[in-house]
Amino acid sequence: MKRRFGSNLLCLFMWINSSNSFVAPSFREIRRAGLLPVSSQFSSTIKSVGEELSSGTDRVHIPKVTLKRNRQSKSFRDGGQLVFSGSIQDASKTLNLADLVVVDVPVSSDKRNENYQPIGVGVYNPNSMYRIRILYHSLLNPQLRFDKMEPKQALVMVLNMQLKKAVEARKAMGFPSSETDTYRIVNGEGDGISGLAIDIVGGNIAVIMSSAAWCEIHKQTILGCLAAVLPEHEFIWKTTPSRLRQDGFTPRENENEIEELEDVAPVIATENGIKYQTFPHQKGQKTSVYCDQRENRLNVAKMCKGKRVLDLCCYHGGFSLNAANQHAELVVGVDSSQDAIDTCMENSKLNNFEDSISFVKSDISAYMKSCSSKFDVIILDPPKLAPTLATLNKASKKYHSLNRDALKLMSDGGGIFMTCTCSSAMTQKDGGNFFLQTVQQASLAAKRQVTLLQVNGAASCHTRSPASFPAGNYLTAAIFFSSKEQKQSSLQSTKLRVQIRAGVRVTLL
Repeated sequence: MKRRFGSNLLCLFMWINSSNSFVAPSFREIRRAGLLPVSSQFSSTIKSVGEELSSGTDRVHIPKVTLKRNRQSKSFRDGGQLVFSGSIQDASKTLNLADLVVVDVPVSSDKRNENYQPIGVGVYNPNSMYRIRILYHSLLNPQLRFDKMEPKQALVMVLNMQLKKAVEARKAMGFPSSETDTYRIVNGEGDGISGLAIDIVGGNIAVIMSSAAWCEIHKQTILGCLAAVLPEHEFIWKTTPSRLRQDGFTPRENENEIEELEDVAPVIATENGIKYQTFPHQKGQKTSVYCDQRENRLNVAKMCKGKRVLDLCCYHGGFSLNAANQHAELVVGVDSSQDAIDTCMENSKLNNFEDSISFVKSDISAYMKSCSSKFDVIILDPPKLAPTLATLNKASKKYHSLNRDALKLMSDGGGIFMTCTCSSAMTQKDGGNFFLQTVQQASLAAKRQVTLLQVNGAASCHTRSPASFPAGNYLTAAIFFSSKEQKQSSLQSTKLRVQIRAGVRVTLL
Protein backbone atom coordinates (compact mmCIF):
# COMPACT_ATOMS: atom_id res chain seq x y z
CA MET A 1 0.00 0.00 0.00
CA LYS A 2 1.35 3.41 -0.92
CA ARG A 3 1.94 5.63 2.08
CA ARG A 4 1.76 9.42 1.87
CA PHE A 5 2.58 11.68 4.76
CA GLY A 6 2.05 15.44 4.75
CA SER A 7 3.33 18.25 6.91
CA ASN A 8 0.54 17.58 9.42
CA LEU A 9 2.18 14.30 10.43
CA LEU A 10 3.52 14.02 13.95
CA CYS A 11 7.18 14.61 13.29
CA LEU A 12 8.70 13.30 16.48
CA PHE A 13 7.62 10.67 18.90
CA MET A 14 9.22 12.86 21.54
CA TRP A 15 9.72 16.54 22.03
CA ILE A 16 12.88 18.18 23.34
CA ASN A 17 12.66 20.65 26.19
CA SER A 18 15.07 23.47 26.94
CA SER A 19 17.44 21.19 28.84
CA ASN A 20 17.74 18.85 25.82
CA SER A 21 15.97 16.03 27.63
CA PHE A 22 13.19 14.12 25.90
CA VAL A 23 9.54 14.50 26.83
CA ALA A 24 6.77 12.55 25.14
CA PRO A 25 3.63 14.62 24.43
CA SER A 26 0.30 13.22 25.42
CA PHE A 27 -2.14 12.09 22.77
CA ARG A 28 -4.44 15.00 23.75
CA GLU A 29 -1.56 17.48 23.20
CA ILE A 30 -0.82 15.91 19.83
CA ARG A 31 -4.44 16.26 18.74
CA ARG A 32 -4.72 19.83 20.05
CA ALA A 33 -1.59 20.79 18.08
CA GLY A 34 -3.22 19.55 14.87
CA LEU A 35 -0.40 17.10 14.24
CA LEU A 36 -2.44 13.97 13.71
CA PRO A 37 -1.94 12.24 10.32
CA VAL A 38 -4.84 11.29 8.10
CA SER A 39 -4.29 7.57 8.56
CA SER A 40 -6.10 6.26 11.64
CA GLN A 41 -3.78 3.27 11.70
CA PHE A 42 -0.75 5.54 11.92
CA SER A 43 -2.52 7.68 14.55
CA SER A 44 -2.87 4.65 16.79
CA THR A 45 0.81 3.89 16.29
CA ILE A 46 1.76 7.42 17.40
CA LYS A 47 -0.59 7.14 20.38
CA SER A 48 0.82 3.85 21.58
CA VAL A 49 4.43 4.99 21.19
CA GLY A 50 3.75 8.33 22.90
CA GLU A 51 1.99 6.69 25.81
CA GLU A 52 4.68 4.09 26.22
CA LEU A 53 7.47 6.66 26.24
CA SER A 54 5.67 9.04 28.59
CA SER A 55 5.10 6.31 31.13
CA GLY A 56 7.62 6.39 33.94
CA THR A 57 6.97 2.80 34.95
CA ASP A 58 8.55 -0.41 33.72
CA ARG A 59 11.41 1.36 31.94
CA VAL A 60 13.28 -0.99 29.62
CA HIS A 61 16.93 -0.13 29.17
CA ILE A 62 19.01 -1.01 26.13
CA PRO A 63 20.81 -4.39 26.39
CA LYS A 64 24.57 -4.62 25.95
CA VAL A 65 26.77 -6.53 23.49
CA THR A 66 30.51 -6.83 24.19
CA LEU A 67 33.03 -7.21 21.39
CA LYS A 68 36.36 -8.98 21.52
CA ARG A 69 39.34 -6.70 21.96
CA ASN A 70 41.52 -7.50 18.97
CA ARG A 71 42.74 -6.01 15.72
CA GLN A 72 39.34 -6.50 14.09
CA SER A 73 37.43 -4.70 16.83
CA LYS A 74 39.77 -1.72 16.43
CA SER A 75 38.02 -0.90 13.18
CA PHE A 76 34.76 -0.48 15.11
CA ARG A 77 36.50 1.66 17.69
CA ASP A 78 37.73 3.79 14.77
CA GLY A 79 34.27 4.27 13.29
CA GLY A 80 33.43 1.06 11.40
CA GLN A 81 29.70 0.32 11.31
CA LEU A 82 29.26 -3.35 10.36
CA VAL A 83 30.06 -5.87 13.10
CA PHE A 84 30.44 -9.52 12.11
CA SER A 85 29.48 -12.41 14.38
CA GLY A 86 33.11 -13.46 14.94
CA SER A 87 33.82 -10.13 16.63
CA ILE A 88 31.27 -10.65 19.41
CA GLN A 89 32.51 -11.80 22.80
CA ASP A 90 29.27 -11.71 24.75
CA ALA A 91 25.62 -11.11 23.88
CA SER A 92 22.37 -11.99 25.58
CA LYS A 93 20.61 -15.02 24.12
CA THR A 94 17.28 -13.23 24.54
CA LEU A 95 18.11 -10.56 21.95
CA ASN A 96 15.64 -10.36 19.07
CA LEU A 97 15.90 -9.24 15.47
CA ALA A 98 16.37 -5.44 15.21
CA ASP A 99 16.77 -4.91 18.96
CA LEU A 100 18.71 -1.77 19.79
CA VAL A 101 21.93 -2.63 21.66
CA VAL A 102 24.74 -0.77 23.37
CA VAL A 103 28.12 -1.94 22.04
CA ASP A 104 31.29 -1.91 24.14
CA VAL A 105 34.72 -3.53 24.24
CA PRO A 106 37.10 -4.42 27.15
CA VAL A 107 39.73 -1.74 27.74
CA SER A 108 42.37 -4.49 27.73
CA SER A 109 42.70 -8.11 26.64
CA ASP A 110 43.48 -9.18 30.23
CA LYS A 111 40.80 -11.66 31.30
CA ARG A 112 40.75 -10.09 34.76
CA ASN A 113 39.71 -6.78 33.22
CA GLU A 114 36.41 -5.39 34.48
CA ASN A 115 36.41 -2.07 32.63
CA TYR A 116 34.78 -1.50 29.26
CA GLN A 117 35.05 1.17 26.58
CA PRO A 118 31.72 2.18 24.99
CA ILE A 119 31.72 2.03 21.20
CA GLY A 120 28.18 3.12 20.41
CA VAL A 121 24.64 1.98 19.79
CA GLY A 122 23.37 -0.22 16.97
CA VAL A 123 20.72 -2.66 15.81
CA TYR A 124 21.15 -6.40 16.35
CA ASN A 125 20.45 -9.15 13.83
CA PRO A 126 21.03 -12.80 14.81
CA ASN A 127 20.32 -13.95 11.24
CA SER A 128 22.72 -11.74 9.30
CA MET A 129 26.43 -11.78 8.54
CA TYR A 130 26.22 -8.19 9.82
CA ARG A 131 25.39 -9.07 13.40
CA ILE A 132 25.27 -5.42 14.46
CA ARG A 133 24.86 -2.26 12.38
CA ILE A 134 26.28 0.57 14.49
CA LEU A 135 24.18 3.72 14.07
CA TYR A 136 26.05 6.09 16.39
CA HIS A 137 29.60 6.04 17.80
CA SER A 138 30.12 7.08 21.41
CA LEU A 139 33.41 8.87 20.70
CA LEU A 140 31.35 11.58 19.00
CA ASN A 141 29.74 12.40 22.34
CA PRO A 142 31.16 10.43 25.30
CA GLN A 143 28.70 12.07 27.71
CA LEU A 144 25.76 10.52 25.88
CA ARG A 145 24.72 7.49 27.98
CA PHE A 146 22.64 5.17 25.82
CA ASP A 147 22.58 2.53 28.54
CA LYS A 148 20.38 4.86 30.61
CA MET A 149 17.81 5.35 27.84
CA GLU A 150 14.81 3.38 26.65
CA PRO A 151 15.31 1.75 23.22
CA LYS A 152 12.69 3.78 21.32
CA GLN A 153 13.92 7.00 22.90
CA ALA A 154 17.50 6.28 21.85
CA LEU A 155 16.56 5.19 18.31
CA VAL A 156 14.52 8.34 17.65
CA MET A 157 17.33 10.51 18.99
CA VAL A 158 19.99 8.77 16.86
CA LEU A 159 17.89 8.82 13.68
CA ASN A 160 17.12 12.51 14.09
CA MET A 161 20.80 13.34 14.60
CA GLN A 162 21.93 11.33 11.57
CA LEU A 163 19.15 12.56 9.29
CA LYS A 164 19.79 16.19 10.18
CA LYS A 165 23.52 15.70 9.56
CA ALA A 166 22.74 14.20 6.14
CA VAL A 167 20.57 17.19 5.21
CA GLU A 168 23.28 19.62 6.36
CA ALA A 169 25.89 17.78 4.25
CA ARG A 170 23.72 18.15 1.12
CA LYS A 171 23.19 21.83 1.80
CA ALA A 172 26.97 22.21 2.02
CA MET A 173 27.19 20.57 -1.44
CA GLY A 174 24.63 23.01 -2.82
CA PHE A 175 21.59 20.70 -2.93
CA PRO A 176 18.92 21.44 -3.82
CA SER A 177 19.54 24.19 -6.38
CA SER A 178 17.82 25.77 -9.37
CA GLU A 179 19.86 23.41 -11.58
CA THR A 180 19.36 20.19 -9.58
CA ASP A 181 16.41 19.14 -7.42
CA THR A 182 17.04 15.39 -7.60
CA TYR A 183 19.82 13.89 -5.49
CA ARG A 184 20.58 11.32 -2.80
CA ILE A 185 19.99 12.70 0.68
CA VAL A 186 20.81 9.53 2.68
CA ASN A 187 23.34 6.98 1.49
CA GLY A 188 23.52 4.14 4.00
CA GLU A 189 26.84 3.87 5.82
CA GLY A 190 27.98 7.11 4.20
CA ASP A 191 25.47 8.93 6.39
CA GLY A 192 25.65 6.60 9.37
CA ILE A 193 22.34 4.82 8.65
CA SER A 194 23.35 1.41 7.35
CA GLY A 195 20.69 -0.28 5.20
CA LEU A 196 18.78 2.89 4.26
CA ALA A 197 19.03 4.98 1.09
CA ILE A 198 16.81 7.95 0.26
CA ASP A 199 16.60 9.90 -3.00
CA ILE A 200 14.89 13.27 -3.34
CA VAL A 201 13.09 13.30 -6.69
CA GLY A 202 11.64 16.44 -8.20
CA GLY A 203 12.29 18.48 -5.09
CA ASN A 204 9.58 17.16 -2.75
CA ILE A 205 9.31 13.38 -3.12
CA ALA A 206 11.52 11.24 -0.91
CA VAL A 207 11.92 7.72 -2.29
CA ILE A 208 13.12 5.45 0.51
CA MET A 209 14.92 2.21 -0.32
CA SER A 210 15.21 -0.27 2.54
CA SER A 211 17.73 -3.10 2.31
CA ALA A 212 18.09 -4.16 5.97
CA ALA A 213 15.80 -6.02 8.35
CA TRP A 214 15.98 -3.34 11.04
CA CYS A 215 14.60 -0.75 8.60
CA GLU A 216 11.53 -2.89 7.97
CA ILE A 217 10.90 -3.57 11.64
CA HIS A 218 11.42 0.09 12.65
CA LYS A 219 9.71 1.45 9.55
CA GLN A 220 7.18 3.64 11.36
CA THR A 221 9.88 5.15 13.57
CA ILE A 222 11.98 5.98 10.51
CA LEU A 223 9.01 7.57 8.75
CA GLY A 224 8.15 9.61 11.84
CA CYS A 225 11.71 10.96 12.09
CA LEU A 226 11.81 11.70 8.36
CA ALA A 227 8.63 13.71 8.66
CA ALA A 228 10.39 15.86 11.28
CA VAL A 229 13.39 16.53 9.08
CA LEU A 230 11.56 16.73 5.71
CA PRO A 231 8.11 18.00 6.69
CA GLU A 232 7.03 19.09 3.19
CA HIS A 233 7.89 15.85 1.44
CA GLU A 234 5.88 12.88 0.27
CA PHE A 235 7.43 9.54 1.24
CA ILE A 236 7.46 6.43 -0.93
CA TRP A 237 8.83 3.27 0.69
CA LYS A 238 10.49 0.63 -1.50
CA THR A 239 12.49 -2.47 -0.65
CA THR A 240 15.27 -4.58 -2.12
CA PRO A 241 13.96 -8.14 -1.52
CA SER A 242 17.24 -9.90 -2.36
CA ARG A 243 19.19 -7.75 0.11
CA LEU A 244 16.51 -8.25 2.78
CA ARG A 245 16.71 -12.02 2.36
CA GLN A 246 20.50 -11.83 2.73
CA ASP A 247 19.85 -9.95 5.95
CA GLY A 248 17.66 -12.77 7.25
CA PHE A 249 14.33 -11.03 6.70
CA THR A 250 11.46 -12.21 4.50
CA PRO A 251 8.81 -9.52 4.03
CA ARG A 252 5.21 -10.61 3.95
CA GLU A 253 3.65 -10.70 0.51
CA ASN A 254 2.39 -7.27 -0.63
CA GLU A 255 3.55 -5.71 2.67
CA ASN A 256 5.45 -2.88 0.99
CA GLU A 257 3.72 -3.02 -2.35
CA ILE A 258 3.06 0.38 -3.87
CA GLU A 259 -0.43 1.00 -5.15
CA GLU A 260 -0.08 1.94 -8.80
CA LEU A 261 -2.62 4.55 -9.75
CA GLU A 262 -3.89 4.87 -13.29
CA ASP A 263 -2.96 7.98 -15.27
CA VAL A 264 -0.59 9.30 -12.62
CA ALA A 265 1.38 12.20 -14.07
CA PRO A 266 5.14 11.66 -14.15
CA VAL A 267 7.29 13.56 -11.68
CA ILE A 268 9.57 16.05 -13.42
CA ALA A 269 13.09 15.88 -12.02
CA THR A 270 15.80 18.45 -12.78
CA GLU A 271 19.48 17.55 -12.97
CA ASN A 272 22.23 19.79 -14.36
CA GLY A 273 19.47 22.05 -15.72
CA ILE A 274 17.95 19.17 -17.72
CA LYS A 275 14.42 17.92 -17.08
CA TYR A 276 13.47 14.24 -16.88
CA GLN A 277 10.24 12.35 -16.55
CA THR A 278 10.43 9.98 -13.58
CA PHE A 279 7.91 7.53 -12.18
CA PRO A 280 8.67 7.01 -8.49
CA HIS A 281 5.12 5.83 -7.76
CA GLN A 282 5.48 2.78 -9.97
CA LYS A 283 6.41 -0.61 -8.60
CA GLY A 284 10.05 -1.58 -8.54
CA GLN A 285 13.04 -1.67 -6.24
CA LYS A 286 14.92 1.32 -7.55
CA THR A 287 14.28 4.97 -6.89
CA SER A 288 13.40 5.65 -10.57
CA VAL A 289 16.44 7.80 -11.40
CA TYR A 290 20.17 7.07 -11.31
CA CYS A 291 21.48 10.27 -9.77
CA ASP A 292 24.84 8.62 -9.04
CA GLN A 293 25.98 9.46 -12.60
CA ARG A 294 24.94 13.12 -12.44
CA GLU A 295 28.47 14.57 -12.24
CA ASN A 296 29.87 12.05 -14.73
CA ARG A 297 27.17 13.02 -17.26
CA LEU A 298 28.11 16.67 -17.06
CA ASN A 299 31.83 15.89 -17.03
CA VAL A 300 31.87 13.96 -20.30
CA ALA A 301 29.25 16.24 -21.89
CA LYS A 302 31.72 19.13 -21.72
CA MET A 303 33.87 17.15 -24.19
CA CYS A 304 31.01 16.73 -26.69
CA LYS A 305 30.66 20.16 -28.31
CA GLY A 306 30.49 19.76 -32.08
CA LYS A 307 31.05 15.99 -31.78
CA ARG A 308 29.17 12.88 -32.92
CA VAL A 309 28.13 11.00 -29.75
CA LEU A 310 27.03 7.40 -29.18
CA ASP A 311 25.30 6.59 -25.85
CA LEU A 312 25.11 2.82 -25.29
CA CYS A 313 22.63 1.55 -22.64
CA CYS A 314 21.11 5.02 -22.53
CA TYR A 315 18.31 4.17 -20.00
CA HIS A 316 16.38 7.46 -19.60
CA GLY A 317 18.82 9.42 -21.80
CA GLY A 318 20.98 11.07 -19.16
CA PHE A 319 24.27 11.10 -21.06
CA SER A 320 22.52 11.83 -24.38
CA LEU A 321 20.61 14.84 -23.04
CA ASN A 322 23.69 16.30 -21.35
CA ALA A 323 25.68 15.91 -24.59
CA ALA A 324 22.93 17.66 -26.58
CA ASN A 325 22.80 20.42 -23.97
CA GLN A 326 26.53 20.99 -24.56
CA HIS A 327 25.89 21.40 -28.31
CA ALA A 328 26.95 18.02 -29.66
CA GLU A 329 26.53 17.84 -33.44
CA LEU A 330 24.65 14.52 -33.31
CA VAL A 331 23.66 12.10 -30.55
CA VAL A 332 22.48 8.49 -30.86
CA GLY A 333 21.16 6.64 -27.81
CA VAL A 334 20.72 2.85 -27.79
CA ASP A 335 18.83 0.68 -25.29
CA SER A 336 17.15 -2.74 -25.41
CA SER A 337 14.10 -1.60 -23.40
CA GLN A 338 11.17 -0.06 -25.24
CA ASP A 339 10.03 1.64 -22.04
CA ALA A 340 13.46 3.24 -21.74
CA ILE A 341 13.37 4.43 -25.36
CA ASP A 342 9.87 5.86 -24.92
CA THR A 343 11.04 7.75 -21.80
CA CYS A 344 14.13 9.00 -23.67
CA MET A 345 11.99 10.39 -26.46
CA GLU A 346 9.69 12.15 -23.99
CA ASN A 347 12.70 13.59 -22.18
CA SER A 348 14.12 14.77 -25.49
CA LYS A 349 10.87 16.62 -26.28
CA LEU A 350 10.74 18.02 -22.76
CA ASN A 351 14.12 19.70 -23.35
CA ASN A 352 13.58 20.58 -27.06
CA PHE A 353 16.36 18.27 -28.26
CA GLU A 354 14.35 16.29 -30.83
CA ASP A 355 16.45 17.56 -33.75
CA SER A 356 19.81 16.62 -32.27
CA ILE A 357 19.11 13.22 -30.64
CA SER A 358 17.82 9.95 -32.05
CA PHE A 359 17.08 6.85 -30.00
CA VAL A 360 17.28 3.23 -31.17
CA LYS A 361 15.73 0.18 -29.54
CA SER A 362 18.28 -2.59 -29.92
CA ASP A 363 20.50 -4.96 -28.02
CA ILE A 364 23.75 -3.00 -27.86
CA SER A 365 25.91 -5.97 -28.93
CA ALA A 366 23.82 -6.45 -32.06
CA TYR A 367 23.80 -2.72 -32.73
CA MET A 368 27.59 -2.38 -32.49
CA LYS A 369 28.18 -5.33 -34.80
CA SER A 370 25.83 -3.94 -37.48
CA CYS A 371 26.64 -0.23 -37.14
CA SER A 372 28.61 1.31 -40.02
CA SER A 373 28.84 4.82 -38.53
CA LYS A 374 31.78 6.23 -36.59
CA PHE A 375 31.63 8.47 -33.52
CA ASP A 376 33.87 11.02 -31.82
CA VAL A 377 32.58 10.32 -28.29
CA ILE A 378 31.31 6.91 -27.13
CA ILE A 379 29.70 6.26 -23.74
CA LEU A 380 29.18 2.71 -22.50
CA ASP A 381 27.17 2.37 -19.28
CA PRO A 382 25.85 -1.22 -19.06
CA PRO A 383 23.72 -2.57 -16.19
CA LYS A 384 25.32 -4.55 -13.37
CA LEU A 385 27.03 -7.55 -15.02
CA ALA A 386 28.76 -8.92 -11.90
CA PRO A 387 26.27 -8.87 -9.00
CA THR A 388 28.58 -11.07 -6.91
CA LEU A 389 32.26 -11.95 -6.77
CA ALA A 390 31.40 -15.46 -7.96
CA THR A 391 30.14 -14.07 -11.29
CA LEU A 392 33.12 -11.77 -11.87
CA ASN A 393 35.10 -14.00 -14.25
CA LYS A 394 32.12 -14.54 -16.53
CA ALA A 395 31.21 -10.85 -16.36
CA SER A 396 34.75 -9.74 -17.18
CA LYS A 397 34.49 -11.52 -20.54
CA LYS A 398 31.27 -9.62 -21.27
CA TYR A 399 32.89 -6.31 -20.27
CA HIS A 400 35.80 -7.16 -22.57
CA SER A 401 33.62 -7.84 -25.60
CA LEU A 402 31.40 -4.77 -25.05
CA ASN A 403 34.38 -2.43 -24.70
CA ARG A 404 36.15 -4.00 -27.69
CA ASP A 405 33.13 -3.58 -29.98
CA ALA A 406 32.49 -0.02 -28.75
CA LEU A 407 36.07 1.04 -29.49
CA LYS A 408 35.76 -0.31 -33.03
CA LEU A 409 33.13 2.39 -33.65
CA MET A 410 35.49 5.23 -32.72
CA SER A 411 36.29 7.76 -35.44
CA ASP A 412 39.49 7.11 -37.37
CA GLY A 413 40.81 10.40 -36.04
CA GLY A 414 40.38 9.22 -32.45
CA GLY A 415 38.10 10.46 -29.71
CA ILE A 416 36.75 10.22 -26.17
CA PHE A 417 35.65 6.89 -24.71
CA MET A 418 33.81 6.73 -21.38
CA THR A 419 33.17 3.25 -20.01
CA CYS A 420 31.44 2.37 -16.76
CA THR A 421 30.79 -0.49 -14.38
CA CYS A 422 28.29 -0.38 -11.52
CA SER A 423 29.39 -3.78 -10.19
CA SER A 424 31.16 -3.44 -6.85
CA ALA A 425 32.97 -6.74 -7.47
CA MET A 426 34.52 -5.29 -10.63
CA THR A 427 35.18 -1.84 -9.16
CA GLN A 428 36.90 -3.14 -6.02
CA LYS A 429 38.99 -6.00 -7.45
CA ASP A 430 42.70 -5.21 -7.31
CA GLY A 431 41.93 -1.74 -6.02
CA GLY A 432 40.08 -0.83 -9.22
CA ASN A 433 42.90 -1.89 -11.52
CA PHE A 434 41.10 -5.02 -12.73
CA PHE A 435 38.45 -3.03 -14.62
CA LEU A 436 41.04 -0.74 -16.19
CA GLN A 437 43.09 -3.75 -17.31
CA THR A 438 39.95 -5.27 -18.84
CA VAL A 439 39.46 -2.10 -20.90
CA GLN A 440 43.14 -2.07 -21.88
CA GLN A 441 42.93 -5.65 -23.14
CA ALA A 442 39.73 -4.81 -25.04
CA SER A 443 41.47 -1.87 -26.71
CA LEU A 444 44.26 -4.15 -27.96
CA ALA A 445 41.67 -6.54 -29.37
CA ALA A 446 40.04 -3.56 -31.14
CA LYS A 447 43.48 -2.42 -32.38
CA ARG A 448 43.05 0.97 -30.70
CA GLN A 449 45.48 2.59 -28.31
CA VAL A 450 43.85 4.19 -25.26
CA THR A 451 45.17 6.74 -22.76
CA LEU A 452 43.50 7.02 -19.37
CA LEU A 453 42.32 10.57 -18.63
CA GLN A 454 40.09 10.25 -15.57
CA VAL A 455 38.64 7.70 -13.17
CA ASN A 456 35.56 8.82 -11.25
CA GLY A 457 32.99 7.22 -8.98
CA ALA A 458 29.46 8.02 -7.86
CA ALA A 459 28.23 11.59 -7.48
CA SER A 460 29.22 13.49 -4.35
CA CYS A 461 25.74 13.12 -2.82
CA HIS A 462 26.48 9.38 -2.61
CA THR A 463 28.52 9.90 0.52
CA ARG A 464 30.94 7.30 1.88
CA SER A 465 32.31 6.54 5.30
CA PRO A 466 36.10 6.93 5.49
CA ALA A 467 36.11 4.17 8.13
CA SER A 468 34.91 1.60 5.58
CA PHE A 469 36.46 3.06 2.41
CA PRO A 470 36.80 1.62 -0.22
CA ALA A 471 34.31 -1.13 0.69
CA GLY A 472 31.33 1.00 -0.36
CA ASN A 473 32.67 1.69 -3.86
CA TYR A 474 30.57 0.22 -6.64
CA LEU A 475 30.67 2.65 -9.58
CA THR A 476 33.62 3.30 -11.87
CA ALA A 477 33.38 5.78 -14.73
CA ALA A 478 36.67 5.84 -16.65
CA ILE A 479 37.39 8.30 -19.47
CA PHE A 480 39.98 7.41 -22.10
CA PHE A 481 41.34 9.08 -25.19
CA SER A 482 41.38 6.63 -28.07
CA SER A 483 44.14 7.64 -30.49
CA LYS A 484 44.00 7.58 -34.24
CA GLU A 485 43.76 4.13 -35.77
CA GLN A 486 47.02 3.04 -37.36
CA LYS A 487 46.30 1.38 -40.68
CA GLN A 488 48.80 -0.94 -42.37
CA SER A 489 49.49 1.40 -45.31
CA SER A 490 50.13 4.29 -42.90
CA LEU A 491 52.55 2.21 -40.85
CA GLN A 492 54.46 1.12 -44.00
CA SER A 493 54.72 4.73 -45.18
CA THR A 494 56.05 5.87 -41.82
CA LYS A 495 58.71 3.11 -41.83
CA LEU A 496 59.73 4.04 -45.39
CA ARG A 497 60.23 7.73 -44.50
CA VAL A 498 62.39 6.77 -41.52
CA GLN A 499 64.60 4.51 -43.66
CA ILE A 500 65.12 7.18 -46.37
CA ARG A 501 66.10 9.80 -43.77
CA ALA A 502 68.66 7.33 -42.43
CA GLY A 503 70.23 7.01 -45.88
CA VAL A 504 68.99 3.51 -46.53
CA ARG A 505 68.33 2.56 -50.13
CA VAL A 506 64.86 1.08 -50.47
CA THR A 507 63.54 -1.05 -53.29
CA LEU A 508 59.77 -1.43 -53.44
CA LEU A 509 58.47 -4.70 -54.88
